[in-house]
Amino acid sequence: MKRIAAWLLLLILLLALCMPAQAATPYRTFTLGVDKFDMVETQTAYEPVRTMIRFGEETLKMPSDMRLGPDGNLYIADTGNKRVLVITKEGEFVREITDKRNMKSPMGIYVDDALNLYVADEKARAVLVYDAEGNFVMEYVKPTHQLFGETAPYVPQKVVLDKRGNLYIVSKGNTNGVVQISPVGGGEFLGYYGANTSRISVLTHIRRFLFGKDSAVVGNIVPISVRNLTIDEKGMVYTVTEAGDDSALRRLNVAGKNTMTPDWQVDLNTSVAVNSYGSIFTANANGTIMEYTSEGDMLFLFGANDVLSEQRTGMFKSVEGLVVDDDYTIFVLDANLNSIQVLRPTEFADLVHRAFTLFQEGKYAESKAPWSEVLRMNSLFTYASTGLGEALYREGNYEEAMEAFRNGGYRQGYSDAWWEHRSNLLHANIDKVIYVLVGLVVVWQLLKLLDRKFGILKPLRWIREKILSVKLIDQVLYGFQMLRNPYDACYGIKHEKRASVLSALILLVIFFVEFVANKYFSGFLFKTMPDGYYELLNDFLMVFGVYALLTICCYLVCTITDGEARFRDLFITAAYALMPMIVFQPIVLLLSNVLSFNEEFFITLINVVSIGWTALLIVLMLMYQNDFTMKKTLKTIVLTLFCVLVVVALVVVLYMLISQLVDFIASIYGEVVYRFVKKV
Repeated sequence: MKRIAAWLLLLILLLALCMPAQAATPYRTFTLGVDKFDMVETQTAYEPVRTMIRFGEETLKMPSDMRLGPDGNLYIADTGNKRVLVITKEGEFVREITDKRNMKSPMGIYVDDALNLYVADEKARAVLVYDAEGNFVMEYVKPTHQLFGETAPYVPQKVVLDKRGNLYIVSKGNTNGVVQISPVGGGEFLGYYGANTSRISVLTHIRRFLFGKDSAVVGNIVPISVRNLTIDEKGMVYTVTEAGDDSALRRLNVAGKNTMTPDWQVDLNTSVAVNSYGSIFTANANGTIMEYTSEGDMLFLFGANDVLSEQRTGMFKSVEGLVVDDDYTIFVLDANLNSIQVLRPTEFADLVHRAFTLFQEGKYAESKAPWSEVLRMNSLFTYASTGLGEALYREGNYEEAMEAFRNGGYRQGYSDAWWEHRSNLLHANIDKVIYVLVGLVVVWQLLKLLDRKFGILKPLRWIREKILSVKLIDQVLYGFQMLRNPYDACYGIKHEKRASVLSALILLVIFFVEFVANKYFSGFLFKTMPDGYYELLNDFLMVFGVYALLTICCYLVCTITDGEARFRDLFITAAYALMPMIVFQPIVLLLSNVLSFNEEFFITLINVVSIGWTALLIVLMLMYQNDFTMKKTLKTIVLTLFCVLVVVALVVVLYMLISQLVDFIASIYGEVVYRFVKKV
């Protein structure tokens, strides 16, 4: 019997191992990738542990806000029940604060250190103040100051308080910013705070130019209003909006200036919370929760929208409140489900937080171990690589710090580490470099002396002359004449046949190769493409397609404007006008692999000079080849660019028409096949 029981137990264990693992959470967790443009999946950071619906005998009805009080209790704006409900973190009922006379629609709340309660009431058009016992104290109504504006709406929805007692009020529909009120004199209007700026698209600029600023076609251009806000222990105010741009999450100082630009933003943000460690959490209407460091680096993205009304823990309908305590426990208030969901950090998230806390406290050596453990668990967790790189940099281990920074995609840290590592290399090898340079000079002078006496370099000169005597090579090298004397070069190309279409194509190919090399093989600091990512077909179309389009359009315009240049002349001369970029791009490629951000100016200068020089040669080329004046040449360039825009627009329209035709034919074919199969 014992043997049978053992075999049954072994069979059960094998079956358990073979069964697919069930996800403990209804969502996946992501972190930011190395290139900062996409997400990579990581271990679950927060697990939903319970959902709180009933608090003693009390339930919620369309709640709108939630705050963590200094007493450790949760304060909830229970809008539908016209009250503020106070519960423990475990969901036990503590008390309720009601005021049938004044409290009509509590939308936002805040609790100060003395447990005074501030309630932003939408229908009462006021911020109501209650003491620690729940007694009504006063209210802040619409400011009468002329700077507030007579027509400006005052519909308080959210409110926070700083250490000086100043109120920051989010007013529904007010796009001027957060309303700032001082407690002095029963509510003195201090001004608007942290207003968002409106962004005007290129299309809107064109509409304003064509129809005027006040035209109905243009529409009203107003900044988006703040959706929610919170305040940290240092008095920094955090605001969120429903836009997915730079205003989605902002950290404002005393002057109302934004001091943080997160590396990843989402839209439809509804809530924001900050714990005592400076970690920032946001939630949006789709149930997505994001955690940022105090510097705005995104750590985790998780959450799921309960579209199918599964009412599963960890899925949300309409997040309206967010609270995070010092243990990183997250409390999520769902207005649609009338519930509070509790999420706790996993072992992986605790490890990340411990490493981050040690690093913030300046304990860099101690933070290495947890950062390394995080990377062992997930090598794609870029922030861990950055943290490990910072720790190694503080230790003076610059070479390993560079590798860690590169794995984390942190260019500024890589630049600092490379500066120090390069300095150490120069100090350790400066004597060798000097010896090599002196040796090269001595060898060169010796070769020159021997050549004058014995002609030892004569075979090399003979080979050089033979190479230069090849017509095609001579035509390609004639491009340097464009750098020395553009007029003579244009004359030689047009009248003396010093260049050919083949030599021009060779220069274009050289330009294309250098373009690709700079795009994909520049140093890490100046490389714009992610490692291992290539789009050579797009690059080919970009270089050769644009060149052909510009040349053809320019020739057509020159023909209309009585230009003398033939298409062959324009095609060849334009390729030779690229000589400054052909000459300087290898230098840029070399410098990008040895310079840091401190010397970035040199690369910028070379790029500006080469592009500017090329543009000047193109202008001179058009003027010389067509015998134009400068004014007529500039006019030709403008018309050429306009012609290019027209051609591109026609191609786009043609592509859309063809796509629609193909879709139409495919739908007809699918319908015919469906009906035929159905009959059969």
